Amino acid sequence: MPNPGRIPLMIALGLALPAPAYAHGAQRAPQPRMHGELSASSVLAFGLTPTAGVGLSPAVALRWSDLSVSLEARAIVALGSAPSDLPSAGPRRIGAGLGVMSLCRHRDGVFLCNVFQLGAVRAPTAESITQAEDGVLWLLTSGARGGAEWRVARYLQLRSFLELHIVMARPQLSAGPAARWKTSAVAAIAGIGLTFPVDPG
Repeated sequence: MPNPGRIPLMIALGLALPAPAYAHGAQRAPQPRMHGELSASSVLAFGLTPTAGVGLSPAVALRWSDLSVSLEARAIVALGSAPSDLPSAGPRRIGAGLGVMSLCRHRDGVFLCNVFQLGAVRAPTAESITQAEDGVLWLLTSGARGGAEWRVARYLQLRSFLELHIVMARPQLSAGPAARWKTSAVAAIAGIGLTFPVDPG
């Protein structure tokens, strides 16, 4: 039979011992690590060029457990020719070059991002297709991206996404005194590509 005088001591020890064990376990819990990602996506864009455009979008990103920030470069070329009321002399293919910055939140293979784009519409026939007097060729958009990613190998992920943008700076192209085409007030971009995680070790 235990000594009654030792019972309070035994109770105190029983309450005190789990605390160091819990603290030791908490110290060993894995901490979120930053790693890099390289990606390349094919994109289909509406509203940035006179007709639907296709292009390529390589990107580099820094990612934590559920947050990432990325920088992308997009080159988009319009499918088909420019509108018929633009001059027919010389090449008529119109494109856009864009720099993109995004801040994303990830959860269970799904992501949602704030996206900003800055670039310009490019018309190869500069001598006949010019900037409208009251417009600019600079292109600025702000929007949101939603998508999903699937791991297909240890160091390879497949991702798809859809973006919706408000076009804040809307270029105009003219052939003479009248503007013939103006960027849409809204734009949409769909993409699919591959992502390669880069572990800094």
